[in-house]
Amino acid sequence: MKTLFNHPTELYIIAGIACLCIMIIIDFILGPEAEHLNAWVIVNRLLGREIPLTDSLAIQRLGLGGATFLMLAINGALGIFLIQGLKLFIKLIHS
Repeated sequence: MKTLFNHPTELYIIAGIACLCIMIIIDFILGPEAEHLNAWVIVNRLLGREIPLTDSLAIQRLGLGGATFLMLAINGALGIFLIQGLKLFIKLIHS
């Protein structure tokens, strides 16, 4: 657990935002096929825009606030995995 906090918090936030941006782009491309947790629909609902896509399963079950929290939590965890994976990759190359 000590190695998790060796990096600045901003690095993890940036990695989480990068994962969120990738998720939004993929969900935009998938359109209605991304039916469980569609980040594109969540972001548009948060901004007050109406789009022709139906609400994702996460919005239907958890509401907009719960789906937003779930989306941010998943992308935060993916950001942590991304940083730790890069750290391991760099350690393997330099060893």
